[in-house]
Amino acid sequence: MSVMMDIMADGDKGVLAANLRRLRAERGVTAVDLARRAGTSRATLSQVEAAEGNPTLDTLYALATALDASLADLIAPPPAPEPPRLVRAGEGVRVRGTAVEAWLLDTVTGPQCSTEVYDLRLRGTRRQVSEGHPPGTREHLHLYAGSAIVGPVDEPVALEAGDFVTFDATGDNVYRRLGGSVSGLLVIARVRGAT
Repeated sequence: MSVMMDIMADGDKGVLAANLRRLRAERGVTAVDLARRAGTSRATLSQVEAAEGNPTLDTLYALATALDASLADLIAPPPAPEPPRLVRAGEGVRVRGTAVEAWLLDTVTGPQCSTEVYDLRLRGTRRQVSEGHPPGTREHLHLYAGSAIVGPVDEPVALEAGDFVTFDATGDNVYRRLGGSVSGLLVIARVRGAT
């Protein structure tokens, strides 16, 4: 049995209300469905989402469970926004192959996937064949300038400035400059656990 008491300061109730509305929206759950799943009344849920009322700890845990979230997801203040991260032209970790020269601009890693973002240049006329990436990896290339042949070794495509291609990169792939000064944005995305 829950005992009614102030478990949160009034200022913290605003954080709870905002987090609850955000999590509910992210999961596509209506207020009626959430109240039903949490075993609470719609009126109680409305009060919590309005930063009013006095939810018990049991109610908070029930709401978190119904949203497949932790209690901290409901009550913690949102993290401070990160300041913009600037990478100037020619900065970033540089990698170079037979035909490819690229600068790593950013990485984003989560529990299910990882993403690498590169500033890409193709030079010379030699063809570069790269070994395939782990299962679940796709390459996405937006060519800004020049023309090139890119893609899986057995199905490469010709690109012109402004073209975009995406392909399964688990097999060997090829990059070759056809003409002009070739530059583009390369994104390599990998879903972990893919087979």
